[in-house]
Amino acid sequence: MLTREEIVEVLAPYNLWGGRKWKAVMREEYVSRIEKKLSHGAVALIGTRRAGKTTLAGLFLTKLVGAGKSPEGTLYVNLEDPRFSPYLTPKLLEEVFSAYRTYVYDGEGPVVVLDEVQNVPGWERWVRKVLDLGEARIIVTGSTSSLLRSELSTLLTGRVFTVEVFPLNFREFLTFKGLPIEKKALLGRKRKVEALLREYLEFGGFPQVVLMEDESLRGELLRELFEGIILRDLVYRHGFRDARAVRIVAELAMSRFSSLISVSRLRNEIAGIVGRKVSPNFVDAVLDAMDEAYLSFRVPILSPKVKDAMRYPKKFYAIDTGIANAVGIRFTENVGRLAENAVARHLRQNFGEVYYYRGRGEVDFLIKEGLRVTRAIQVTWDIDESWEREVEGLLEAMDVFDLKEGTIVTGWRSCEEKFGEKTVKCLPLWKFLLSL
Repeated sequence: MLTREEIVEVLAPYNLWGGRKWKAVMREEYVSRIEKKLSHGAVALIGTRRAGKTTLAGLFLTKLVGAGKSPEGTLYVNLEDPRFSPYLTPKLLEEVFSAYRTYVYDGEGPVVVLDEVQNVPGWERWVRKVLDLGEARIIVTGSTSSLLRSELSTLLTGRVFTVEVFPLNFREFLTFKGLPIEKKALLGRKRKVEALLREYLEFGGFPQVVLMEDESLRGELLRELFEGIILRDLVYRHGFRDARAVRIVAELAMSRFSSLISVSRLRNEIAGIVGRKVSPNFVDAVLDAMDEAYLSFRVPILSPKVKDAMRYPKKFYAIDTGIANAVGIRFTENVGRLAENAVARHLRQNFGEVYYYRGRGEVDFLIKEGLRVTRAIQVTWDIDESWEREVEGLLEAMDVFDLKEGTIVTGWRSCEEKFGEKTVKCLPLWKFLLSL
């Protein structure tokens, strides 16, 4: 184990009291949520790698110091620092905290950030002890949703409030690009917004990618990010023995974004590539691991018949359109699918329950709030080519779920049409992505 003096040497460059500066575009909505929830307990920031969790935690600590807290009253611990790697146990957390309290700060109410806490087995026991004794306020970050299901749901039930962190939504993207998002400010700048929408669909919303000026390097960075998630959050964390097969499953799945995904079909394709039989359980486990790592998410069918929900495949979406493009999709040939993926991500971020509908017709998205379906949404890039089909499916779903209004998200067109007592509205994608 490192000595306490050595631990402080490791900690210092990461911390405000050691001279670190957190210079980044403020994501005020997230920082406000952290502040509000931390007053009631610990906070867990969960999301895919490089979505901005670490920066958000740093910005929050910076805000605390700006409001009068001493820099020494904050502690950031990078649990992916290689010098900590041989000692990743709750004992390390105790030694780190003791070293900090001995050499840096012995005052009241320190705020501690444990970054990538899933690297420490049993971390929740130490956090529970600190919370019970009132020794510090705690923020943890993690790159897998298993934190929500396992660790947090056992020892820390009711003690930790979660905040899911996503790559930039379109509103944040415009802010990062220096374009004001107030309605008055957008007037007369429609062409600029539309151009930025195209960029958003092609390169996505990972903050580092958005701020990168060299477009030729963006795809390279996204590919590197994809590879890192595959190796660290899928292969290593889940103990898959065949890294190549895992990567192939992930790449084939990502190539099917905005589409129904079949485990049996994927299994057959992979078997043909690797030249041996592949278990459907393996394919399913990789898809689950991708969802857990916030690389993707799947949308189920909404049907009153349980057997339908179990029988029908789910629709697969990437957590970010840029990463989907980087895995090998040609942007110009898939703009409609990218638009649907952007809408899916937008809904996933803002609503808990998202489904698709299939009856005589189809509807891309149904939003369920509580016991009721509250919204029905279609997505089509060129509404002139598919108007009748989109409206037919939408009206059917509106009948089934007793909705008075349905929405069609289009490339650029706005419209509104009555069908008896029902109303169908068309909304350009950029407006829809700024509407919530």
